[in-house]
Amino acid sequence: MVEDGRYYPALKGLSVRQDRMTPYYEAAWDMRSAVMLDWIEAGETSLARLLSRFQEHERHYKIYAGTDGDILSGWLRWWDRTNDWPWRGLKKLETSQPAVSRGLDVDLSPYVKFDLSEMLCDFADDVDTIVELGSGYGLQLFKLYHAGAPASARYVGAEISSSGRALAETLAALEPGLRFESREFDLNRPDWSILDGSRKALIFSSWALMYPHSLPNDFFEGLSRWAGAATLVFCEPLGYQWGVSHPMSENQMSAARAGQLNCNLAALAADATAKGLIEPLLVAKDVFSCSQDDAFDLMSVLVYAKPES
Repeated sequence: MVEDGRYYPALKGLSVRQDRMTPYYEAAWDMRSAVMLDWIEAGETSLARLLSRFQEHERHYKIYAGTDGDILSGWLRWWDRTNDWPWRGLKKLETSQPAVSRGLDVDLSPYVKFDLSEMLCDFADDVDTIVELGSGYGLQLFKLYHAGAPASARYVGAEISSSGRALAETLAALEPGLRFESREFDLNRPDWSILDGSRKALIFSSWALMYPHSLPNDFFEGLSRWAGAATLVFCEPLGYQWGVSHPMSENQMSAARAGQLNCNLAALAADATAKGLIEPLLVAKDVFSCSQDDAFDLMSVLVYAKPES
């Protein structure tokens, strides 16, 4: 059962324009934790089932932040997205979904999704460490493990939210063979010691580097001080930084100018490339979106190699 709501004093008085600040995420992860912990207490012990059930839960319900004008009230609630949820199967089969694939507008079945886990597996051969930057509750790391990435690898969730890290650790405990670590990590002040002991890593992000308006100037320089080799795969709605080629790219640029989206990843990567710190392998712009009007959903995939040093 979805509860009416929870009150978080740390949110009260924040501007809605600050709703991506750490206090909001701490509260939102706590809301998510409550749902999954209830399921675990009720006897659900399969990590794969928990992940699938919760993804379905978030298709049905959305976290809604109560407001008083432009100010957060402190209350968070689960809001029902649709009035015809029991009929979703029929509705999806009868309709198409406006989407974007490789920069082209297409109509797809609502059941068609981009398989991020399969793609990341293709870059995970022989790695001893897999790191997700901004890992939340570990969803993508867990899905990558279940998709067949190296079982012997160390899976590291690099996340700023303590609530997200705590939930990830609880979920990882349901998969005894998984070598999982949840580490505090701030994209604005990255501590690459999370890679200590590793020789070859896959480092990826999915809708995480988008949030800091400006990543620190030494983002790649700090990484270069680690001696190992890595493949970097950033899955982010930041294609506009490599040239505007789709109407949603223009919306991404406008969002960045308004301070709502990262503005300097491409510049930092170009500088790091010029210094020999990384090697660009591919900029796959506007690869996929389940929407034709949500600039924050239009994913580009940026692939770099960090050589051994």
